[in-house]
Amino acid sequence: MITLGDLIEWLEKQDQTLVVKDGFGSPHSDRGDYYDLAFDPLPEAKISEMLKHARNADGEIFQGYKGGDFKMDRDTRVHIGEYGECGDPITIITFKYWALTAVKEGP
Repeated sequence: MITLGDLIEWLEKQDQTLVVKDGFGSPHSDRGDYYDLAFDPLPEAKISEMLKHARNADGEIFQGYKGGDFKMDRDTRVHIGEYGECGDPITIITFKYWALTAVKEGP
């Protein structure tokens, strides 16, 4: 499974002006395992924005859906899913999909 550190490293290597399909936005604790990090799904997202959200989550504390504080770091597993739901894990296949759907941001 991909960790937050893996995600940040991959995003840093990408063209920051690209927009991908099925990207992500704001982070939160995943409902499936509160120790895991999830990001809100977005139909499209700019690489630079996803990187910003990922970097901002590193070292932050998030509340679990039913309570408790959970600190996220670069070893934390990452998912994409709505708050209060079990997210889908981000995998190497996700990276490949983003690379295939990436387009330059419009004017």
